[in-house]
Amino acid sequence: MADEELGGRVAGMLVDQAYAANWEGRYQEALAAAARAVEAAEQLDDPVLLVRALNVEATSLRLLGDLTGALARYTRVLGVSQDPGTSGRLDDLRAASAVAEAHWAWVECARHMAGIPVRELFGVLDAAERWMAATGHRDWRAGVLGQRALVHEALGEKDAAIAAAQEALALKSQHPDTPGYPLGTYRYWLGDLLREAGRAAEAAPHYQAILDDASSGQWGRRIAHKGLAWCALNAGDLAAARREARTAVLLAEPLGDNALCLSLEVLAAVCRADGDLEGAWQAATRFLEVAGRVGGLYRPYEAALMAVDIALDRGDLAAAEQLLAEIDDHAAALDAGTGTTTRAKEGGRPSKPKSGSGRSTWLSAGLAALLVAVG
Repeated sequence: MADEELGGRVAGMLVDQAYAANWEGRYQEALAAAARAVEAAEQLDDPVLLVRALNVEATSLRLLGDLTGALARYTRVLGVSQDPGTSGRLDDLRAASAVAEAHWAWVECARHMAGIPVRELFGVLDAAERWMAATGHRDWRAGVLGQRALVHEALGEKDAAIAAAQEALALKSQHPDTPGYPLGTYRYWLGDLLREAGRAAEAAPHYQAILDDASSGQWGRRIAHKGLAWCALNAGDLAAARREARTAVLLAEPLGDNALCLSLEVLAAVCRADGDLEGAWQAATRFLEVAGRVGGLYRPYEAALMAVDIALDRGDLAAAEQLLAEIDDHAAALDAGTGTTTRAKEGGRPSKPKSGSGRSTWLSAGLAALLVAVG
């Protein structure tokens, strides 16, 4: 067997190993295997292997909470797919799957970062729709629809968000083996949107369906227990809410900071509702610590918002004042992306202009280049 053929087989095995490790929640192992596969694909000048390796590397980074790193890899996948020198060499279903995932995962990462007007993300999703139609993969649209739902949510368009999430779930249920997120993710998105719209009774069956599905991985079970914790809290069943929240945290522990964030959020909320202010503060301060490691704006903003309420409940005015200053900065940047003052109002302070950072400039330029490339 020629050295090049052997190298290609080894690189392909590394990609498969990384995908399997991601599914099992071993994200660091997946990242290491994917990085080696990227290096091998570059040396072999094999664009099919390269987009597959970059895609799984990006997924590992995203699941670990490194959205900047993930976004850069997804951008590169889309660049390879649009480069005249490589696009003609991607006639492989596995490569098409990687390119499709990169379209919607790019939007998933960008939604959580400052510097891109959120409404402009519809342009990336529109380009994804055109690419799928042109390549004969319209049955792969569930991931695009799911992200469309979440962009509508970020803009406060609840009815449109729920409608898109329902369409995404129906399409994924009809084509469960298509690339992208597992079926449980679509159930989780719709459940969360319904719950946040005050329809918790409709949301709970979607979370339970994830637990009833034997194929759900640890990430899926975690998000299901998190959702059920919020539903139980909404129903006033504090014992069930605490049980579900603790389970969500335990399942999140080995999965890393990104998984821990939202599990700690619901645990803090449940402890607070139950009058356990010490337990609430422990969960909230850990949420702040973990969110700081994840970075971006959304997670730290959510953590600070939760923590300031608990600090006020505890009478810790110094901590509350410090947290309010953090909320002010995060809210201004987030509201700039959506063109609203929603988060400034949540934080109790007026929005104020905030100059862009180097990362924001890079992201804005990246979006402009991407829209030109895929348009």
